[in-house]
Amino acid sequence: EQMQNVCFHIYSRNAHLRISVKPLVLLKMHLVVLLLVSVCLYAILKICFIIRIRLQLKAIPQPPLDNVFYGHLNTVQRAKHNNTFLDLLVEWTETYGDTILFWMKLKPFLFTSNATYLQQITTDLQAFIKVEKLPNRSLFQQRIVGLNSILSGNGIMWAIKRKAMSKWFAKTNMESLFHLCKPHMDGTQISRLRQKVGMGCTVELIEELGVIFTSYLHVLGCSELLAAEKVAKNVAKILELIPLQLGMSMEMLRAKFSGEKAAVVDMIKEMRSNIHNLVWDKLQKIENIDDGDSVDNHDLLAYLCIANKNVVSSSTTNKVQTANIADQMENTIDDVMTVCLVMDNLVKQLGSLFIVLADNPHVKEKLFQELRNNPITEFDSLQKLVYTEKCLLESLRFSPALLRGTRNTNGLSHLGPYYIPTNQIQVMYSQYVLHRSKRYWTNPDQFDPDRWYDGFVPPPYSYMPFFVGPRSCIGKHFAMLCMKLTLSSLVNNFEFTPKFDPEKLPVIDQSMAVMRIRNRLDYNLLPRGRTNFLTELGY
Repeated sequence: EQMQNVCFHIYSRNAHLRISVKPLVLLKMHLVVLLLVSVCLYAILKICFIIRIRLQLKAIPQPPLDNVFYGHLNTVQRAKHNNTFLDLLVEWTETYGDTILFWMKLKPFLFTSNATYLQQITTDLQAFIKVEKLPNRSLFQQRIVGLNSILSGNGIMWAIKRKAMSKWFAKTNMESLFHLCKPHMDGTQISRLRQKVGMGCTVELIEELGVIFTSYLHVLGCSELLAAEKVAKNVAKILELIPLQLGMSMEMLRAKFSGEKAAVVDMIKEMRSNIHNLVWDKLQKIENIDDGDSVDNHDLLAYLCIANKNVVSSSTTNKVQTANIADQMENTIDDVMTVCLVMDNLVKQLGSLFIVLADNPHVKEKLFQELRNNPITEFDSLQKLVYTEKCLLESLRFSPALLRGTRNTNGLSHLGPYYIPTNQIQVMYSQYVLHRSKRYWTNPDQFDPDRWYDGFVPPPYSYMPFFVGPRSCIGKHFAMLCMKLTLSSLVNNFEFTPKFDPEKLPVIDQSMAVMRIRNRLDYNLLPRGRTNFLTELGY
């Protein structure tokens, strides 16, 4: 207290003024000066670092900057606002080359649509690693698929799980799955839809496809505890909010500070609780089974339980040991949640096909004619659906459910001739842009199923709707099977009339990494066989 009352006398040489400063005030002044010096020093070092990085990355083609400090931020934000972000990347790659660098403020992003470089990105898992902070791992701090799911995991544990699941997803197992999925689709789901539409009504096609694809899980080892309609609705809501975590958008703020946050968290908890019961029951039945050889080929849940039986005990030694029951259950729940979310990709993929068909009536007529002339009665019937296969392959090219992705560089790297000097630069790629590259495709903006003539094979790594390389989609054969069965059953049982304006087709949200259709996909469904009857009544 005595020291606080002591004043230092400071005299100005020019004015001879006497200033009294207390020690605490003097200390605060020193701290403020130190802080300002530190901030200035950090800014100078940061600017020097950015200048060095820009000089090192100068060899990579770049569109003209909006300005030095914001890079291409304004152009990118304007494109996202106009829903033309992917079209902007198409334009940039056509103008400046298939590999470009763009800046979001002071952060560089490397983008490529070069198939050779994509081969390097997708196969060199050491130099180009999966982004750790994936938004689908949690929502509002509530776990969704966790860190080690079959989709989002990394390292040896992911490799162990993928190998354990490979038998279930193998092409040779599709016939076994066909005999379960076909009766379910033709029976349960068609009966449900017929009862719903009655003599004919308008339905939102994405919602109905969501119920159908989720319901396939019921015959694959998941019981009615996963009510298809409720799960499909929950998944749609979760996927609506997940991408918003990448930025503090107004929608995310609204969800956080309204009752919606609590509702979504409760929804996820309920889903995980129901799956917990399923997993526990399944573990009791397969308690003494160590591999998939003794499990029914259709039992997806049993395979997932077995795949999670082993865990990696140490990230440094990669030692594998048997998981305790709690870890096994949590990891299996993560994988079932992953499957539920991934099934929604098939929903959007088939929905996008219907959008394209509305804009290409000649393709729709030819496709529907083939499906109705060749109804699927047995597994070998799928071989007759040649044009259907072409339409699905072209739909996966023209509007893939996976629109774009990202990898982080791990240390100093080279991408083709380009040197990447820093760690953790994001390398972006886009299936949408790649599939519209004039370098690999003729008339890429045209929906043309006939480009998939017998024997046609796209250039390597130029077609990746199911991704490519070691992390390619393990479920691609099952996805194609489900889409063919669903399309065939719907077309053979209903007439489809779009209720949206053909001049204003529903559009795909280009700001998202996974396809999201912005508008409602309303169709009038009329059971086949009743058309003439309703026409006679004047409907």
